[in-house]
Amino acid sequence: MEVAIIGAGVSGLSCAFRLNQLGIKPTLFERRPIIGDVINLYGIHLNCFNLFSDNPLTFFRKNYNLIIKPMCPIKKLTMYSANKKVSVKGKLGYVFNRGPGMTSLERQLLNQIDAYIYMDTYIMESLIDEISKQFDAVVIATGCTNIPKHLGVLKEVSIMQVRSGLIDGHYETGQVFSWMKTEYSNNSFIYLIPASENRAVITLIADNITPAELDYMWKQMLISDNIINNIIETWDHEYHGGRLNIGQVGNIYFVGNAGGLTDDFMGFGIVNGIASGIFAADAIVKGTNYQNSIETMLKRLDQIHNLKLLANRVEKNTWKYMTRIIGLPGIRNIIYKASFLKFHHIGDFMGKFIKQ
Repeated sequence: MEVAIIGAGVSGLSCAFRLNQLGIKPTLFERRPIIGDVINLYGIHLNCFNLFSDNPLTFFRKNYNLIIKPMCPIKKLTMYSANKKVSVKGKLGYVFNRGPGMTSLERQLLNQIDAYIYMDTYIMESLIDEISKQFDAVVIATGCTNIPKHLGVLKEVSIMQVRSGLIDGHYETGQVFSWMKTEYSNNSFIYLIPASENRAVITLIADNITPAELDYMWKQMLISDNIINNIIETWDHEYHGGRLNIGQVGNIYFVGNAGGLTDDFMGFGIVNGIASGIFAADAIVKGTNYQNSIETMLKRLDQIHNLKLLANRVEKNTWKYMTRIIGLPGIRNIIYKASFLKFHHIGDFMGKFIKQ
């Protein structure tokens, strides 16, 4: 069986890993000259946003023998929302290195696969029909929406402007800071992740704004939060996400962000990317129903989407009141520590009021 994977990111490499286990050596096409992001980025996974009942790293290790090592566990989360501060400590999630180094998530996956890899190879969407005839199956793991749009399965588009900065300072690794609904951030999301004891990456993510507006918002963030640390470098990125009508067209499978599996509230998608890559491999080789495999993820992403709709509609004072409730010791322990109540549950509940 001949399988092509377009995109050597987290979801594409996870698909290759599972295909290897099932006896297939796939062909990987990657438009970049290296595996992994060309700059040091950091992704986070919070247990309260987990779409699985199990710890995801334990789930992948037990069920698929896939070993993933995070950069560090998240031991403290400090959130600023509508001028309300909430802090929680415990085993809250993980930080992943997404840069070009050998410990990055992509490099870890690469070291566990065997594939024919073609770097610096951009596959235009106009070539997909022809490639689908040359291979028994094609997995779209490009991290963007141009191919789903070309094939007519893209139903909703989300374009986000992202700016990250590497800053000096004194930090505690394992601690994450986030801001939402502040005076300057409006409905954008900002987070700071320490990379070491003296360096951190701060990232601002905002949708429905122009690059010029992103620049203004970034300056307001620095002023409002009195960030006087030396900013070593910054980099901008335009993120294209969306939601699909269906996850498979013929022998073409959409995984990760290309499959609409990144949540559009906080931007989490690492675990969904890995899982969807594995599920696509099972569907290709074992004949399982891919759409059924990702259905639970899609349903819970829709529930989390309700939180974004809510953030767009309510005023800061209302959001501040909600943050105060979530920040009560008993409730925040249930959500962030025990994870009995996850944010997709909250989104499902809030959805009943949003749709009224």
